[in-house]
Amino acid sequence: MMEGSQGPGRAEPKAVADPDPQTVQVPWQFPSGFANFASPQNATFNPMENCVFKGVLSFAVGGLMGGVMGGVFGSHNNDFMMHPRWEYMSTRQQMWLSWVQMRGQAKSMAKNFGFVGLIYSGVECIVEKERAAQDLYNPLLAGCASGALLGASGGPATAVTGCAGFAGFSVAIDWYMYHSEDDH
Repeated sequence: MMEGSQGPGRAEPKAVADPDPQTVQVPWQFPSGFANFASPQNATFNPMENCVFKGVLSFAVGGLMGGVMGGVFGSHNNDFMMHPRWEYMSTRQQMWLSWVQMRGQAKSMAKNFGFVGLIYSGVECIVEKERAAQDLYNPLLAGCASGALLGASGGPATAVTGCAGFAGFSVAIDWYMYHSEDDH
């Protein structure tokens, strides 16, 4: 075959012009709480304005704090002394048994604190972005939604109690933090 020949039934490929970036339509966009990391409008991107980043950061910090607290509280737990062969164990075996229990307590609390931080900070960030305001209604709404989500597995009464308790605690903490700034 000769060079440039396409063979029978084949057409020459047509040149396609590059689309104008101003006229390209995006089929969907991120909700306002989930700012696109690669957005050209966001040339000076602040990660703390991104709800996903805030949620992941809260999950990590909450998990770390829960792990430390679980380790401290787990080391004071004396349930391992109820082991039927405790008296006959060597010191090394006793230490290992207490370490295993402390590690389990630390993992459990790390997971719980991490998820509470993730849910609360993510919901609060989305509420704040959607309302475009920073007042005591944000922690109220975020606390209620977070408490209801965390208590939903226990039924409606637990979800309502979680909503009220978490919202009240969130508003009290935010109110205290807001008013303590005025004192200084």
